[in-house]
Amino acid sequence: MSKPFLKLSVVALAATALLGSRAQAAVVTNATMEILADNDFALFVGNSTSVDRLVYQNNVIWYSQAAALTSFSFSLNPGEDTFYLLGMGGGLQENVSGLINGVDITSVGATQSSNLSSYLTGFNSTDVTSGAYNASLANVQTALPNLTWGAPDYNTTDTVIGYSPNHEGYDFPSDTAVLFKFGAATVNIAPTPEPASLALSIMGSAGLILFRRRK
Repeated sequence: MSKPFLKLSVVALAATALLGSRAQAAVVTNATMEILADNDFALFVGNSTSVDRLVYQNNVIWYSQAAALTSFSFSLNPGEDTFYLLGMGGGLQENVSGLINGVDITSVGATQSSNLSSYLTGFNSTDVTSGAYNASLANVQTALPNLTWGAPDYNTTDTVIGYSPNHEGYDFPSDTAVLFKFGAATVNIAPTPEPASLALSIMGSAGLILFRRRK
């Protein structure tokens, strides 16, 4: 079995905030994501209670993914601080593993959802195995409130796992689709603050400086 690595370069950009005529410089965090997955997958972002955007959809058959390594960057919008990695199974082995920012994703306290394949319109093993299935953001959003969450199952023996950078991954049943949820901060990616929160922080800092000057 080929080793389907996906390398994502993730850029989280904090918004520029103005306080009077003074501007706060944007904070930029660069991160590298190396994901090895058996069969199809997609990457979403949001917050702890909602999935807001689809940022990557795999469209390469599983045994050709290694030869079609893709690198791209994207920005986390204000309020987005959570990753949702959708693993989709269509074969005998279903697992996902890898590193983000050099951090083993099996060590970050991710949670695994119940099977949401019934919510994914047109979900079928043939398309999933060939990398031709496109997960719909709307379908995942509909599924999210109905999912249950628990500790992930681990695997160290499947063929694909043997090619992973950490030789350990999350395991899930064949012909299912599950989400692996983990915070951006757990892999050292600084979330972009909400504009209102950033402004309040700046105002608080300015007030503290003014208070100290008056003392």
